[in-house]
Amino acid sequence: MDPYTARSPRSRRDRISVAAAVALGAGLLLGGGGWALIANGDECARDEASLVVKADPAIAPAASALAAREGSGRCAAVRVVAESSADTAAAISAGRNVPDVWIPDSELWLDLARGGPSGRTVLGRSASVAVSPLLFAYPPDEGAPDDRTWAGLLAALPDGTDADRSEAGNDLVVRVPDPARTASGMASLLALQDSIGQGQGFTSLKRFAATLRTIETLDPDEDPRAALSDPAEGASGQVAVVSEQQATRWPPGRPGTVYPASGTPALDFPFTVTTADLAGQRRADDLLRRFRSPSGVAELNRRGLRGSRTKAAGGALSTPLPRILPLASPGAASRIQQTWRSFKQEINVLALVDPSGPAGTAMTGAAWRDAIRPGGTRLDAMLVSLNRGLNLVGDDSEFGLWTTSGEAHRPYRPVAGIGGLGGRTRTTGTTHRLVLEQRLNAIRPRRARDGAIYESVVAAYQEMKRRYDGDQINVVLVLTAMGADGRPPAQFGKALERLRRQVDPARPIVFVVVGFGSGLDPGLKQLTGAVQGQSFQIRNPEGIEELFRNSDLMRVCSPPQC
Repeated sequence: MDPYTARSPRSRRDRISVAAAVALGAGLLLGGGGWALIANGDECARDEASLVVKADPAIAPAASALAAREGSGRCAAVRVVAESSADTAAAISAGRNVPDVWIPDSELWLDLARGGPSGRTVLGRSASVAVSPLLFAYPPDEGAPDDRTWAGLLAALPDGTDADRSEAGNDLVVRVPDPARTASGMASLLALQDSIGQGQGFTSLKRFAATLRTIETLDPDEDPRAALSDPAEGASGQVAVVSEQQATRWPPGRPGTVYPASGTPALDFPFTVTTADLAGQRRADDLLRRFRSPSGVAELNRRGLRGSRTKAAGGALSTPLPRILPLASPGAASRIQQTWRSFKQEINVLALVDPSGPAGTAMTGAAWRDAIRPGGTRLDAMLVSLNRGLNLVGDDSEFGLWTTSGEAHRPYRPVAGIGGLGGRTRTTGTTHRLVLEQRLNAIRPRRARDGAIYESVVAAYQEMKRRYDGDQINVVLVLTAMGADGRPPAQFGKALERLRRQVDPARPIVFVVVGFGSGLDPGLKQLTGAVQGQSFQIRNPEGIEELFRNSDLMRVCSPPQC
């Protein structure tokens, strides 16, 4: 039977056996996703349809129990279906299988459901019926974190200056539920972001990017206790973000939990009416009143949830409700979900190395002494830096390599095609990463004809458009030793105009120029500005590593801001 097609009352009465009727009269529930029927006498109209309620699994048992109790005397057949808030939000966003009432675990899901491509706003009035604040859970043998606030949690995370945990073990391992599938995860990221500050400055963006890189995620079905039982090697301790409802199911102190000081987000379970049918709205109002009745609050407490209008409850919920941080502002869920999806993307890079001109000039400075061979050139510095940067990129990322060329018919020379760094090549069986390293080391200084770098940049941009992957961050990376002296040759104007015509806002490409030596060529600066790219001057071996680490900013902020 289709889950949204209700049988008529006559058909239902014909098919229900005497034993089933007795069971229903006694209030027997048919599981989390089954029917909860209330039949209030023979006065029920035969054409009166049932009320379909989709509820998050965290509150569905309580909803089923309340739906099965006697109503106000009207015929009210209520069907409670347990379904994850993420799945229901996706369906409503697409305009599919919209229930009469939806009870997600957080208002954040309402934001996502309203922003769907269907162009329909099917969500009506909503009101919170339960509350479950987020807590910090920790292994009992480690004790609670010293600073029991979200800002303290943030301060204990690595700051992004080192990819690994510090040797002193001062960094905390923080685990949050998966933000792509849980409101707890979204709320955790919003709380951490709020602790950094809402400004879009470079420092705050960089800190948030480092936070996203260093936190660890818990799958929706993963037990936080199992994750906390594994020792966090080299770290000062570990904390998992959990809901109060989860914590009430654990034995006291196993693991330990603490309410964040200065406030915390909470799951607020908004009872959301979506039906336009007046009879359905009346039945929905009746069910809402049951949630808010003393017996309804007691039922919620029994399930580890607080009533939305109670500050404290009995038993495991006797602790007063902490201050709740209001983080579910309009658009907040959409923004944090997009940020998280973008951050999890790998990068698709075409690197263009220019080994011409001053690239053969010796690279001076004590900072380079240990990084390149004695008397090493600017080209050596470029290749060493690019190799270091490659080591910071994941195996799933795509990477290709070109150099400029002295050939008249083509200004560039493909050295290695774009491919996954961890993929195996057909010819040698080695990884693409190793092939890139070998071919990088084989590049030698060579003279290129005038204007080759500009034409090569345009060609690289065109190639990245051809290879564009909407599931990755697409990057053209140019490494050059051209200085700031001189004027661009005659070919530059045509190259600039061709590059401008290539820009497509629907297929954004991140364009980065990295200069080695003194200053940056003015022509490359103009090309960078034409595509809202960025240019950097590398003065020490650590500079390129910092650049690759700051590539996380591409994931939390789009050009031209980053």
